[in-house]
Amino acid sequence: MPGQSETDVSSVTEIQATLLAWHDFFVASTGTAAVLLGLTFVGLTIHVERRGLDNLRRGLAIGSATSLVYALFASLIMLVPEGVPYAQAIGLVLIGLLGVISAESALVNARHGGLTRVRLGFQFILPGIAIGLLLLAGVALGLAFEPAVWGAAVVVFLLITSGTQSAWDLLFSFAPEGHEPDPEKGAD
Repeated sequence: MPGQSETDVSSVTEIQATLLAWHDFFVASTGTAAVLLGLTFVGLTIHVERRGLDNLRRGLAIGSATSLVYALFASLIMLVPEGVPYAQAIGLVLIGLLGVISAESALVNARHGGLTRVRLGFQFILPGIAIGLLLLAGVALGLAFEPAVWGAAVVVFLLITSGTQSAWDLLFSFAPEGHEPDPEKGAD
């Protein structure tokens, strides 16, 4: 049917135009996520040497790194050239599925680490919403639904926000009550 074919071509053209409009955002978010991820690992290394890594800090580290890695990969996928059909859709769905699977590791550490409600929100609720939206955006892109590009941008923003907050909490967290670090271990 010729009408369906024209509609499909029109939807793909709209998505390509929207992706082009969001190109600079995804380039900037790729760089931001990569830099923050690198700084998180540097900070984590310093933190481990000075204070050790209990379950709370391990959960924060996993949450931060995971959110930033997903933001980085989602941004990179949104920058795939337009000649690869459904690349963004398939990539976003795969990242979303990986996010659902890997969330358990961080959740186990958080359960034993005594996270506050604010930390729990930034570490699990916000990324959980973002991963769900990422799956939806991937499916919507596969169905040639143009606003899905906006959804992917929101997801990247949420993941960078969550990863940054978890990294901040990791770097400036103190031991849980009653588990103060040994002052001699922390001194250089």
